[in-house]
Amino acid sequence: MSNRRNLVTGAGLAVGSMFVSQFAAAVSVPLLLSEGAISSTALRLGCAALFCIVWARPNFLSFGARQWRSAVALGFVVAVMAICFYVAATRIPIGAAMTIEFLGPLAVAALSLKGLRRVALPLLAVGGVVAMTYGHDGLLFDSVGVMLALAAACGWGGYIVLMRHVGGLFSEQEGLCVALIVSAILAWPVGMALEPDSHITSHILYVAGLALLWPFTSFAFEMMALRRMPLGPFSILMSLEPAFGALLGYVILDQKLSPRQIAGIIAVMIASIGAVVQSRDSTDDARDARNPMGHREEAC
Repeated sequence: MSNRRNLVTGAGLAVGSMFVSQFAAAVSVPLLLSEGAISSTALRLGCAALFCIVWARPNFLSFGARQWRSAVALGFVVAVMAICFYVAATRIPIGAAMTIEFLGPLAVAALSLKGLRRVALPLLAVGGVVAMTYGHDGLLFDSVGVMLALAAACGWGGYIVLMRHVGGLFSEQEGLCVALIVSAILAWPVGMALEPDSHITSHILYVAGLALLWPFTSFAFEMMALRRMPLGPFSILMSLEPAFGALLGYVILDQKLSPRQIAGIIAVMIASIGAVVQSRDSTDDARDARNPMGHREEAC
């Protein structure tokens, strides 16, 4: 019963993380448009870093050179991912931006597959993105927004790879804390240079509230969910995030999508779920090959 309760609680936390993340993205769009997406994102990352320092209380003096290098690399990727996504969100619907960005983690998952599956699932996802972004008259959305969403996808893929590395060097909280500080430091001068007329600091309380939602609360919910449920079911559940983006974009910002575009989002979600399931199967097969008596030993 306790395992079932943990699974249900973990699933609730995962859903909460997706909702909080996409809700924060939707309600931030007016501020991004008025004060600049890069400046807004930089201040948001800075506020999130402060929250993380209070929460994790990292001992910066104890970190070695290798830890700093990995955390700085992660911070660079976080800055690229966040800036590109939120600038894209000012140009194309959030559901579309989120779906395109999801190609990043999907690509990382597909790399663990073999044979036809390694090609078929990414092709399904790409087909979904094409169905969502192209129509009879060509590209349906702003081309710069689509390219920025693709850059955010690369950032998300890099984040997954680097976060695994950082997690092996020190606690995820400390590594993420340093990464958020670095990302804010990197993003701030870019925002000042490209958006010199921004008055984002006059909205500090609003931005702090957004930072409390994403990334702070969203990441915290994810970590608590992973303590209560296996990685496989968690990853499958998180594949629903593009749907949350489309739904909240419609409810909050009135961003309507056609049936064809919705079908494209569903195709990306199916490809993501398939990649997670197939990668788990591949891992199980490899473990069984190394230990043919594994199931019998577990039974004993």
